[in-house]
Amino acid sequence: MILNITRGHIWVKLGERTASIPGEMLFPKDGKMGFVVYRDQIDYWEPKEAKESISSSDITAIIDDIQANFRQNGHELQIEPD
Repeated sequence: MILNITRGHIWVKLGERTASIPGEMLFPKDGKMGFVVYRDQIDYWEPKEAKESISSSDITAIIDDIQANFRQNGHELQIEPD
């Protein structure tokens, strides 16, 4: 579930854990919001100081959830590296 979106992060919740997903906001010509997610920078659950790594399956679940939300609302999501 998306909790918040800023110019450089999407804050998400998966189960009882939260994560800050790094990226960049885009402004496509169609007027909808866009966002690039940097998959290789998704690393730790919050708080990051606890150093609890996000598994590759959780990264996939997070991205799938963000993608579904963006599609439902007509927004664009890019994943880098693809």
